[in-house]
Amino acid sequence: MTEQVDVKLKTYHWNNQIQSYEKLVHDEESKLNVNQGIKLGWVEGVLNPCLLSIWGVMLFLRMPWIVGQAGIFDSILIIFISLIIIIITTFSLSAISTNGRVKGGGLYFIISRSIGPEFGASIGILLALANTILVALNTIGFCLSLKSLLHTFNIHAMDSSFIFILTGFIAILIMGVLCCVGMDDEAKIQNILLIFIVGAIFDVLIGSFLGPTNDVAIASGFTGLSIKTFKENWYSDYTTDQSFFTIFAVFFPSVTGIQAGANISGDLKDPSASIPKGTLLSILITITSYVVLVLVPGAVQLRDASGNPNEILNGFYLNCSFRNCTQGLHNDENVMQTISLWPYLIYLGCFAATLSTALTALIAVPKILQRMGQDDIYPFLKYLSKGYGKSNEPYRAHILAIVISSIFLLIGELNEIASFISTIYLCAYALLNLCTFHVAYFQPLGWRPSYEFYNKWLSLAGAIICFSVMILIDQQMSVIVGCIIWILYTIAAGKKDDINWGSSKQIQQIKTVINNVYMADTIQQHVKNYVPNIMVLSGEPESRKELVYFAHIITKNNGLQTCINIIKNQLIHKQKKELLEKGANWLNQTGIRSLYNILDNIDLDIGVHIINSCGHGILKPNIIVIGYKHDWFNCKDDDIQTYLNILNSSNMDGIATIIVRLPKIDTTTESEDNKVAITKQIRFYEDEKVNSKALINKEEKYQAKEFDCSVKMHDTEFSFITKRNNGTVDVWWLYDDGGLALIIAHIFKSCDIWKKCKFRIFGVTDQLKNVDVEKNKLKQLLSMYRIQFDFIDVLLAKPTSLKTMANFKTLWNQQFINQKSQQQDNEKYNEQSVIDTLYVKDLLETYSMESNLIIISSSKTSEKLDQIHMYWMEVITKELPPCIVIHGNTIKTVTASA
Repeated sequence: MTEQVDVKLKTYHWNNQIQSYEKLVHDEESKLNVNQGIKLGWVEGVLNPCLLSIWGVMLFLRMPWIVGQAGIFDSILIIFISLIIIIITTFSLSAISTNGRVKGGGLYFIISRSIGPEFGASIGILLALANTILVALNTIGFCLSLKSLLHTFNIHAMDSSFIFILTGFIAILIMGVLCCVGMDDEAKIQNILLIFIVGAIFDVLIGSFLGPTNDVAIASGFTGLSIKTFKENWYSDYTTDQSFFTIFAVFFPSVTGIQAGANISGDLKDPSASIPKGTLLSILITITSYVVLVLVPGAVQLRDASGNPNEILNGFYLNCSFRNCTQGLHNDENVMQTISLWPYLIYLGCFAATLSTALTALIAVPKILQRMGQDDIYPFLKYLSKGYGKSNEPYRAHILAIVISSIFLLIGELNEIASFISTIYLCAYALLNLCTFHVAYFQPLGWRPSYEFYNKWLSLAGAIICFSVMILIDQQMSVIVGCIIWILYTIAAGKKDDINWGSSKQIQQIKTVINNVYMADTIQQHVKNYVPNIMVLSGEPESRKELVYFAHIITKNNGLQTCINIIKNQLIHKQKKELLEKGANWLNQTGIRSLYNILDNIDLDIGVHIINSCGHGILKPNIIVIGYKHDWFNCKDDDIQTYLNILNSSNMDGIATIIVRLPKIDTTTESEDNKVAITKQIRFYEDEKVNSKALINKEEKYQAKEFDCSVKMHDTEFSFITKRNNGTVDVWWLYDDGGLALIIAHIFKSCDIWKKCKFRIFGVTDQLKNVDVEKNKLKQLLSMYRIQFDFIDVLLAKPTSLKTMANFKTLWNQQFINQKSQQQDNEKYNEQSVIDTLYVKDLLETYSMESNLIIISSSKTSEKLDQIHMYWMEVITKELPPCIVIHGNTIKTVTASA
């Protein structure tokens, strides 16, 4: 009878894991804070602010003067160049702003998130400064227009500079208060101002077509539409201190309002759709109006006229060769009022144009400063990040913007301020185009702009044009702006480790690394280009800091260092992540440039072999640094074999092994007085280490377990870190190690910490008659290698002393007296090749006992190393100063040919 077995099948609730798209949308919107505050559409949020920003102080106060200086042709050329710049920049702006959601902060936010915090933060400060100056510029324009209006009523109060500046300050203060009221009231005010500007433009057109209506207008040079006037004004007539680019500098701030919508992107319902649509339409409208306001005044108004109606009959009002005429395009700021139908409407339009631009700039500055304060790139801006009310208004930043604008108000000269603003904005637009090109060129997977009418090469051309025009306008100011950006960049670069915005700069670095890794297999090794790529078996880097720092000295400016922590047990993801972060943080704090990785659930020797096998070309490790296994006497045979397997596998892979042994004394029976002395010595070196910016964890340092090391060991450990003004380093270059011992000595000699030490090199020969010959050849060889030593000697290799042999035998017998394998290992012990090399111990004790560091090259063998190698190392290095034993190098590291 068949036995029935109940099989319980595990049920997977697949339906419970189906994602909710509504939840995903909600999560994304919550990250962007899209539901906070009042949100604006593309008309009131982008189109209107851009129109009001572009229609600024130049529209009615400076356009006639620009035509008078540059003529119709050059004026249109200036507008055309400006159009090219802002069209290309708008394409770039639209591409970046549609590549994801744009928060508050405008161009600063866009540039910083696209190309990195360094450029974004530096240009953000400049943009905030430019906008505050723009407030002052337009407020000055408002005051000039108000002054002219009062003159029509025979009121001359504003002729006083004090009253003039006071009026401007009151205007800035009122606008600042209006900006703090809220977006609803501000939008209504902007709509009213827009109506006045449009009305004033049509007022000029109507008046120009109707022509002069009185003798005063005729005497002012108003001819009405005239081909003759048009031809006379076609060409430029620059005065002594003006040129094409100075006029360009005065005009360009008129078109810098294209970022007005982006500046308040955090207040838009849909920034990605609103910014391109509203900005491009505003450019079309405003550029058309500027061209019209060049053609029309140029066709109806003469450059110079006396303004005296009594001179009309004889035509003398046009004769200005011997006198200073006060009317005409060259001279009169009120030409627009003269050629218009209703002059007072021009005043209202001028008020609206200047105040609206100032108002828009006053809105932008606090938003930029608030976002920069929230990003905490510049600590001094943190105070400005606090927001108030449901709209999160940055009142503190508003106050700062008012104060700075009021300071620049004191300059009072439109043209000088305009030139400075032009330089800053051209630099900002150049960087915006450059970062668009940068991100589009490297094409990260996250680059998916919904606005497709852009071209990366066009953006690059826009950047070049902006930089070129900026330099042509004012070389001195360009240098100043460049220096300011460099200073701000340097400050922001100090925060780069704390900020990760996924910028194009990062993708460039990533792709560069990937391309270089692929090239690693194609670059052929050559002794002239040898670089030490070191893998440090450090465990947690802080736990074997002497190994880590030793490797750092060698690779700091020469090669690649990787710290490896191999853990036999399996770790969960969280544990592994925490260990990685802890090790990486310690490396960063100590200023050690090293990669760090963890391998878990694997034996130490297998892990090392895997890492060796995973290297590629010139990036493959060629040196392994490992600490000496002090406890090998008390270890199981398997543990010792694991240690030896690392040496053997490295030897088979052609990788050098450097074994670092620091003196260690058992202090378990030390008195409390000695422990106190050790603690004091540790604290002394703690202070020395802090002074050298090599930070360590003081809490762990004072734990009782640290007392297993003598004062001398701590002195040795920190000698890798603290600067030495004297001391001795001995190199025992006994066997062919490819010159690695020489290269390490050369690196140490070039290191600031060790360069003042005395470096000695020793060789050995087995025949007395060869001592002098070999010494001279060693000197000749070092000269060919161009490696300098303070002392060179070749010694005679004598038979191993009875003392050393006795130590070796005692060590051997103590270890294996109770082991069954003693007879088998004794056979290995009797190998003469091993015994003969013990004479090195005698030489080391004779010449290097007082040295601060000993570098020893060991012999090569084609056989696998076994436990007898541990005896050899134990006897050779026991009770000596710090020893570095170089084993198994097969790569040539020095050459005389280069």
